[in-house]
Amino acid sequence: MYDVTRNFGVDYIYFDLIFVIIFILILLWKKKRIPLAAFFIGGFFINFIIDWGIWYHTGIREISLPVNFLPSLSLTIKTIIFMFWFSLTYGVEYAYVFLMFEKKTNKYFWTALVLIGWILVGYLSQYFSINDANIEVTRHMSNLRFLRIVLVIFGYSLLFIFKYDYKKITYLFLVGFMIHFMMEFSLLLNNIRPGSIWILIENSLIEFNMGIPFFYLLYDKILKPKFISKPNS
Repeated sequence: MYDVTRNFGVDYIYFDLIFVIIFILILLWKKKRIPLAAFFIGGFFINFIIDWGIWYHTGIREISLPVNFLPSLSLTIKTIIFMFWFSLTYGVEYAYVFLMFEKKTNKYFWTALVLIGWILVGYLSQYFSINDANIEVTRHMSNLRFLRIVLVIFGYSLLFIFKYDYKKITYLFLVGFMIHFMMEFSLLLNNIRPGSIWILIENSLIEFNMGIPFFYLLYDKILKPKFISKPNS
């Protein structure tokens, strides 16, 4: 049994929003239509529905907001606004994996952008004390471990059924590991996530790999044939 917890100041949100805006502008500049759509659909639709609509209302997700976070609003409204941001920042992960699906994209550039961006967000929020009032976000994961593992096994079994070769499947698994490892590592590095190597490794192996096979099948079987003619670099 374990909890996954984040502790950060309100100003972390400000710096993260700056990074998110920069990330979106670069997606627009590079004309990455599918990753951009994945950013908003994944962040606002998938994550918000699961995180706020299900986890928060069933007690899996707990949030502690300081008094000076949007002080004129009720706790319910403040929580919804916070969860909109919290879901939005996860959109970077969705966009990243769809960028990695493209054959002719600069994978090193996007990987460096996301990793350095996340590390800087945590560092700058601690270096510049704009609003250090503490926000604590906790996810109780003990009852979900088995289900998460089953989803990973089922998803990657589908890729074998669809006859993708082991190199492609291994690459996709590494993409799923990499995107969540970068996020977990940036949180650990900036003391936002309490130090635990086990949580870092387990979340990185499982968290986004629950969805990677399904996202890739959507991309490869539907989106790529319909929308992609000349991939952008």
